[in-house]
Amino acid sequence: MPVASNHSVVQHFNLPFSEAQVEAWAKEQIKVLPAEPTFGLLFCASDGLPYAEEILEIVRIYAHVPTMVGCSGGGLVADSHEFESEGGFCIALYCFPDSRARAVHIPEEALEGDHVATALRSVLGESVNDANAWMLFASSESIGSEAWLPDWDRVTGGRVTIGGFASSDLNAGPTCLFENGRVHQEGAVALSLEGSVTIEPIISQGCRPVGSPWTVTQAENNVIHQIGNRPILEVLRDTLEGMSRQDQKQARGNIFIGLVMDEYKPSFGTGDFLVRNLAAIDPKTGAVAIATPLRIGQNLQFQIRDPNTASVDLEELLKKRIDELNGRRIYGACLCDCIGRGSSLFGVPDHDVSVIRDLMPGLSIGGVFCNGEFAPVNGRTLLHGYAASLALFVQI
Repeated sequence: MPVASNHSVVQHFNLPFSEAQVEAWAKEQIKVLPAEPTFGLLFCASDGLPYAEEILEIVRIYAHVPTMVGCSGGGLVADSHEFESEGGFCIALYCFPDSRARAVHIPEEALEGDHVATALRSVLGESVNDANAWMLFASSESIGSEAWLPDWDRVTGGRVTIGGFASSDLNAGPTCLFENGRVHQEGAVALSLEGSVTIEPIISQGCRPVGSPWTVTQAENNVIHQIGNRPILEVLRDTLEGMSRQDQKQARGNIFIGLVMDEYKPSFGTGDFLVRNLAAIDPKTGAVAIATPLRIGQNLQFQIRDPNTASVDLEELLKKRIDELNGRRIYGACLCDCIGRGSSLFGVPDHDVSVIRDLMPGLSIGGVFCNGEFAPVNGRTLLHGYAASLALFVQI
């Protein structure tokens, strides 16, 4: 499989911040890459955020990077390592043949109200027609939901979109977004990729279904009262009691709800669900709230966060995608990993990047740990949880 490893570079930097170190690295990449970068990504842990504007300026000037986006993260990814608690920042530069990238900040007000599609068309401009694919990072603190994603798809023509909600270290203050030389604390930032390179997406889940599928029979907005004409909490208790002891142990504090993505499938398995936290439980009424509105007749199934399922699912999806690429060149990658993955799920460091690089030796991977991941399913951009959302930058 042709990984063009010299077309992207990724570097993690520890603190204390050194302007001279970043400048020297940026200058060196002009010699390493075959041409000036098409775009760059910056991801910062909370302790790196005070230096974000300076980092952006240095990289754009000395590495000749015309376009940059990125965000804060609860962890960082650089090639073969996942930096979950080390802090600092990560810079990734990508050089693609015959390609162009454009970045834009989407203000919070453009993603709210009754005219989101109109506002998005105005903000995104001609990139809507020229983009092959998109990178998208958003502030969950200012937006708070994924209700705007259908409008995003309508405006962008359903082009592949990969990214996620910015995150930060625990109790570390607001999240941040980066767009060229600016730092934002609201809205979203988007990068359009145009020309001879596109994004081939992989979305891998971190949960497996347990029990049986159920149909929602009573719900109000995001509150589920009954499934199968029974209180959902009653069904959940029965489901837990019917599990093996090992599954019961694994389910403690680790149970979720999966909303079926394709209602026309005859059966459902790993990867067929949008996984959502149980945001609130009312033991008096037996109701459960999640972060996503539901409708009567929708199917769901309880889920357990499971490291073995997550590992196998990622590996199988990667192998399938490699076969589908049929020898097309891969110029680099960006991994948006959920903060619920990493060593807290797998018990070892660097799991996801190790699986990816074992199957794609030499692949440069920049990335960030997100608070919810964007990736397409059946032509729709969806918000996923406990997922690995991987963008492979691939020759068209």
